[in-house]
Amino acid sequence: MIAAIETILTATMYRLGGAFILFIYGDYTHTHQKNLLILSIGLSTFIFSSNFDIFTGLVLSDYIEEPMVRTIALLIEIPGILVILYSAIRS
Repeated sequence: MIAAIETILTATMYRLGGAFILFIYGDYTHTHQKNLLILSIGLSTFIFSSNFDIFTGLVLSDYIEEPMVRTIALLIEIPGILVILYSAIRS
């Protein structure tokens, strides 16, 4: 039951995050501001990594242990946050 709820919430998070990124990228295509492009790259990295542990637990639970998955997720989240910060500082 919990795995089904996690699956639904993870898919919802990826879809909402993808829609948000598409809006930002659409604004970039109209304005050609590099900050928006950098922001969309950082957000896509951050959104992917925020649910990486749940996604991997559902798909690859037999191959990767949970502490390793959490560590990998954090190692992906940190560059995403740094890219978002760079986009904010650059503007």
